[in-house]
Amino acid sequence: MTCMKAVILDVPQHLLEQRRRTGADRFDEIWGGVYHMGPPPSGSHQRIVDALLVLFTNYATRYHLGSLLSTHGVRDTRSQEEDYRIPEWLFLRAEHEDWLRSEASFIDRGPDLVLEVRSPGDETDEKVSFYEKMSVGELLIVDRDSRMPDLFRLSGGKLTRVPAAADGWVTSEALQASFQASDRLGRRLLHVRLQLDGSEHAV
Repeated sequence: MTCMKAVILDVPQHLLEQRRRTGADRFDEIWGGVYHMGPPPSGSHQRIVDALLVLFTNYATRYHLGSLLSTHGVRDTRSQEEDYRIPEWLFLRAEHEDWLRSEASFIDRGPDLVLEVRSPGDETDEKVSFYEKMSVGELLIVDRDSRMPDLFRLSGGKLTRVPAAADGWVTSEALQASFQASDRLGRRLLHVRLQLDGSEHAV
């Protein structure tokens, strides 16, 4: 089946209510007042998200690094129109956990890191400018199929791609971890090296 993009100028209320009832609105976003309804993630997409969430939640808890949140969006409250994005998950360093407001489902400023998994035909790359505007500290994009990690870091108000080191690893300062993709036994894998305990993991 071929996927296509469409813009609905006036979204019927019954459609929004149906999506809320079924949970289909989990990744719905509003871009400057325009409603974006994404399809549910594929199994391979979600496995990457879940594996990294579990790995880094345990790591952050063990070393008191901060909090990972998979249920929060990043919202621009300065916009005249509703404007937010829903990353796969976001990370706040321990010293920034007070940015969380009780019962809120949004962060109204740039988290220390957000994760996006890029799947064919999605809008991942079009979110970069929004995260830059919100002063997100780091943006980690993992390609679903190639497992290639692209890491961007805020510098001078711009999210700039972080080059890999000579050994091929690219390192997140926020997560204190490094990433690299490789082929192993005919499979593409994302390798993660946790700096504080030296362990390596494959996703």
